[in-house]
Amino acid sequence: MAKFHKTKSNDLVFHCPGCNAIHVIDSRWSFNENVDMPTISPSLLVRWPDHVCHSFIREGKIQFLSDCTHKLKGQTVEIPDFETLHPNWTD
Repeated sequence: MAKFHKTKSNDLVFHCPGCNAIHVIDSRWSFNENVDMPTISPSLLVRWPDHVCHSFIREGKIQFLSDCTHKLKGQTVEIPDFETLHPNWTD
């Protein structure tokens, strides 16, 4: 099951269970080219005015760091299957 989805513009998207939102990975990150067991580098930091999501993504899991503001802060969880959660996704 693909945890990452590659867009037509070659960005990667995935569903973050901490934010319950889609996050985008572009060419600034290195990627192991495995959408089923993705690893990216460096860490991913997503900020909104009142929300922070900071994580490492390794071997298909998200390690949420201590500066996250959501309920999965400090936990490591599997990345959910993208197409199961977003079956009608279009780029």
